[in-house]
Amino acid sequence: MGVAETGVALMMVFLLASCSTLDTGNGATVSGITDRNGVTVLSGGTTDQRVQTIAGRVMNPSGADAADFGGKVFIVHNGDRQQVTPATCYESDCQPGEWSYSGDTVLTSGSNTIQTVVEDATGNQVYSSSTFTVNADIPPRDITVTLTWETDGNDVDMHIYDPQGNHAWYSDLQGIPGGFLDLDDTDGFGPETFTMEQATPGTYTVKVRYYSTHGVEASVPVTVRVSLNEGTPMVYTHTFISSQANYDDETNDWTVTTFTVQ
Repeated sequence: MGVAETGVALMMVFLLASCSTLDTGNGATVSGITDRNGVTVLSGGTTDQRVQTIAGRVMNPSGADAADFGGKVFIVHNGDRQQVTPATCYESDCQPGEWSYSGDTVLTSGSNTIQTVVEDATGNQVYSSSTFTVNADIPPRDITVTLTWETDGNDVDMHIYDPQGNHAWYSDLQGIPGGFLDLDDTDGFGPETFTMEQATPGTYTVKVRYYSTHGVEASVPVTVRVSLNEGTPMVYTHTFISSQANYDDETNDWTVTTFTVQ
């Protein structure tokens, strides 16, 4: 409910557990990716789990003494950027100015690349990690739809309808037979991702609903990427305003697109 990118090249640290050490001269690391069973994959490794959590540490562009993080952190998966919220690092080995981050990502079948980049408050990239690679030993998908948005703390929902009118959404993640809404983000940025390995032929509809501001008054730029047969995504954008957040009322729904599977 709802309820439900100049940067300094750097070496990544890949660990089996938590974030551990960070070379503070580099400014960012990826510590590894971990599936929902708690299994961590090292760079160059293979996983059979589609949903993964990317975690690591970054340095604050505003300096070690800044109380607030002076920039933005993005996980870049296969070229697509997903913003995540940094948090103050409280581990015993945390360095001054070091923050931690994590975010969920849905892998594609075969080779995946993952990188973390940090921008300062003016949008200039100041740090970037080297590229983490992982092979996903999972079936290719006929349909992948991913929703992200550019504000933190609020709740935007994706709704997918299949040719028979079946409906996948936060309240029924598997409402479309053979499909699955892998992620339902309720507190900012996303992603929410719907995948379907073997799609029933016919026309599908994608809608987005602004469920709750959770106190966010800024306009909300939203992006939806639709990929068929794991090809180049079709990208759609829209902006919601705070007054359009109306829980499960469909009045202000954005009908993103319809597409047909043969």
